[in-house]
Amino acid sequence: MKKTVTAICLLIIIAMMFPGSGFGASDNYDTLSDWDIRVKVPENTTAVLNGGNYYIYAGRSGSIPYVMLRAYSGYASEKEFITAFTEYMAGQYSDLEVLEDAREIMIGERTCYEIDYGYKISNYDALDRRIVINENGLTYMFASKEVKALGLTVGTLLEEVVENCEFIKSSSASDEPPEPSALPEPEDESRLAPAYLYCSKNGMPKYWLDLTGLLSDGIVLHCYFRSGDPEYYEQLYYLDTNTAVIKENSLTFKNIYDWKGRGCSNLFKTLKVSFYGDRALLYVSRNSSTLAGGADDNLLSGSYMMEALRARYVSEYHKENGDLKYWLDSDGEDMILHAMFQSGDPEYYEETFVLDTDTAEADGDYTININRVYDSGGRDVSGWFESLSLTYAQGAINMVVKRDESTLAGGAEDNILSGVYTFEPHTYLMPAEDGPYTAEELGRWAQICYFVHNGFFPPKADIERNADGSYTVHLYEVVDTDGASHTATSAWYTVDEYGYGTDDITGKTIYLFS
Repeated sequence: MKKTVTAICLLIIIAMMFPGSGFGASDNYDTLSDWDIRVKVPENTTAVLNGGNYYIYAGRSGSIPYVMLRAYSGYASEKEFITAFTEYMAGQYSDLEVLEDAREIMIGERTCYEIDYGYKISNYDALDRRIVINENGLTYMFASKEVKALGLTVGTLLEEVVENCEFIKSSSASDEPPEPSALPEPEDESRLAPAYLYCSKNGMPKYWLDLTGLLSDGIVLHCYFRSGDPEYYEQLYYLDTNTAVIKENSLTFKNIYDWKGRGCSNLFKTLKVSFYGDRALLYVSRNSSTLAGGADDNLLSGSYMMEALRARYVSEYHKENGDLKYWLDSDGEDMILHAMFQSGDPEYYEETFVLDTDTAEADGDYTININRVYDSGGRDVSGWFESLSLTYAQGAINMVVKRDESTLAGGAEDNILSGVYTFEPHTYLMPAEDGPYTAEELGRWAQICYFVHNGFFPPKADIERNADGSYTVHLYEVVDTDGASHTATSAWYTVDEYGYGTDDITGKTIYLFS
């Protein structure tokens, strides 16, 4: 019953990287017919079309400095494109700075929009200029990359290329969605992470992809919205992989459903996920006519670069009062059943049981009958049960138990009783690597944990290492009231280097990755 990313992995064909094709410049122009543009090749430069990017190298071929051109479809204006592209760049470069905001400029007689970025390349400051033009239904992005400290500059080459290019005919926008250039190269193997996370610039989780097998034939997209209120809530979209269009390392989704199973594909012109090594790019082209409730309530057009994470997939059964009673997770090939017992006391304690899947028998496509059950000490307790089965149904798991009543001991609160228990799926995000974790990592995940459970992202996290090796984490914000600032605390945690510990305000046990 364990759901993995294997089925999705089989859908993905990692892109092969083709060598660039050089152009001769006998007439001093290259015609890029797919983009309806002719580009003048300046003297003493080398022009190369590599994949979806057209480069003009001012120095050594394949190296900085260079001018680049790429065309995109699906953007109504230069400003809309620049907004989406800046989101992408922020995910691509952690130290990204917008050196000059988007602004209208004139190059020759041509009206353009420019935005300038800065970031580090091998500890040197790189200047990345982007000039954007909408023409013939396409968005053309011209870029130059320079490292001035090393003398790697293009001079006026960027302006020269923009001024002298020719748009050769009217273009009909392609159905293929625009996709930012300069993506990371894919790995050689079709390996996907269990989850991918996109955070806003302040570190707050915004969107994440769940590939743990919450549903075996789809990916679940989690979004955090807030309806104009201070607190955020979680909204789910189910992306159907069975009907997705597969192209190299990407899936373009045709059928999309909301958390109630209602079709909502009409909300999007395009929703596409591309996998690149340890990252995934979520590309959204929104049908603007379907926007309702404002920006805080909608998955908006944009390109969102996501980091790979681990995830723990469990199925949980809660009592009517909301208390967690049972949950299922996996350990290798076996299923682990966790039970919360009380022994007549208000406090719960945990017992675990191994449901041996090696000796289980399939009953149709969606049910397995468990024949061997072991307690946490490895003792065979199969005799406690006349039968125990697990059935996968519409994303949930039904556990059907028929108990041998003669084996009950300790009362109802200490035993798994006869009944039908519906386990709802849940996925917990975790860091990409196993612990121990650094103070910075613990602080970040404390913020994420608090946000997921409370709907508010504390913007500040102070972490102090204690003498016993534990860490004290203070989550807070600085509030300005009538000109006087004060600290508003969200939480105090004391945790070990693996994230286990105590909520110092409530006294409850916590784990930062659940």
